[in-house]
Amino acid sequence: MHPPFAAPSRVAGLVLALGGAAAAALPAQMTPGAPKPASAYVIRNATIVPVTGPRITNGSVVIQNGKISAVGAGVAAPGGATVIDGAGLFVYPGLINSGTYIGLDEIGSVPGGNDRVEVGEFNPHDNALSAVNAHSELIPVARYNGLTNAVTAPSGGLISGQAALIDLSGWTADEMAVKRTVGLVVNYPSAGGGRGGRGGGGGRGGGSGIEDAGDALRALRGYFARAKAYSDVKAKLAAGAPGRQKTDLAMEAMVPVVRGETPVIFEAQSVGQIRGALAFADSFGLKPIIRGGREAWRLADSLAARRVPVIVGPIYAAPDPDSPYDEIYANPGVLAKAGVTIAFQAGGASSIRDLPFEVALTVGFGLDSDEAIKAITINPARIWGVADRLGSIEVGKAANLFLTTGDPLDPRSHVKYLFIRGELVPLVDRHSKLYEQFRARPKPPKP
Repeated sequence: MHPPFAAPSRVAGLVLALGGAAAAALPAQMTPGAPKPASAYVIRNATIVPVTGPRITNGSVVIQNGKISAVGAGVAAPGGATVIDGAGLFVYPGLINSGTYIGLDEIGSVPGGNDRVEVGEFNPHDNALSAVNAHSELIPVARYNGLTNAVTAPSGGLISGQAALIDLSGWTADEMAVKRTVGLVVNYPSAGGGRGGRGGGGGRGGGSGIEDAGDALRALRGYFARAKAYSDVKAKLAAGAPGRQKTDLAMEAMVPVVRGETPVIFEAQSVGQIRGALAFADSFGLKPIIRGGREAWRLADSLAARRVPVIVGPIYAAPDPDSPYDEIYANPGVLAKAGVTIAFQAGGASSIRDLPFEVALTVGFGLDSDEAIKAITINPARIWGVADRLGSIEVGKAANLFLTTGDPLDPRSHVKYLFIRGELVPLVDRHSKLYEQFRARPKPPKP
């Protein structure tokens, strides 16, 4: 159980001590350019919420060499470790947003700040990581709400490209990479036109330029058929068959997809689209993930039986005029109760920080609060194949976690400390800088 939606716990005397030396106050916001923090930390006297196990009261977490080395009550601190007194605080694994444009889209209305759409209908070789701006102003903003990871993906066309899972900290995109490719984004055609989803995925800007859905689906099938043939020839040549094959970079990117090694993230909203995407996946032996899935609740039992994950959201949206008023908000709860593994996406780039608050809205419409936390921690880690590294507070996993005054889904809670890869990340962003700048402005003279 994580803390209920109540007034945040009072934070009493956060204190730091270096290797048993005299205590010193730890700044709530460390400044960029400061000396690199210690390589080992111990969080004491906090309530630990591992997510995959029961909470630990008055527990400790030891962080060494970027990983969690010990969790529990009364664990020993390594020599020279920085000790954080977490009395009154809760420790959670870092939150994971499973569908964003973070690093690809700085200011949506300015074309020069948008690098998420390539020309053409088929771009399987377009990897989002290659275009990520590691110094985006939106990344530190997201961290303020406990986010440590995000899936960032291209959009547009029928096959948008490859989505990547990144840490929300690092000097370069390669340094941020957790998994370079977590899936191939496919905008499944809808009956209303060539676009995948509602207007390209609930306002996500994806979709195809082919206006007729039948033409779009035939083009998509043809492309996957060519990719399957290319993969088959490649396998035969690797087995010693005579002959040569001309290298096609787009087809090379499709090989692990048609072999069922890399998942396909189908942008699909309606019942018809979801059924079509699942049938499409069956015909080519693909590993499907449904993204968007506004009407997935109507197929909850089928999705659960097939073990097909669903990335729900964005939740901050209005239902269609012909849909139940609570469809968007109740959908995650229905899916979770049926046994579907769900995760959440909170839209584009600037709204990535809203993830915990969008999830909180669904709790009010039937999603169990514990399942809600899992849907932004361990569930996405499992869906994206990194549950051995992320998603829970367990020994051996990356130290991506944060300390907060209360339930992270409660807007009244405040993140006090955040770690990514075992490093204490400064909670400083453009908002805080502007606040401090204008708070300190000279007062005008009295008349």
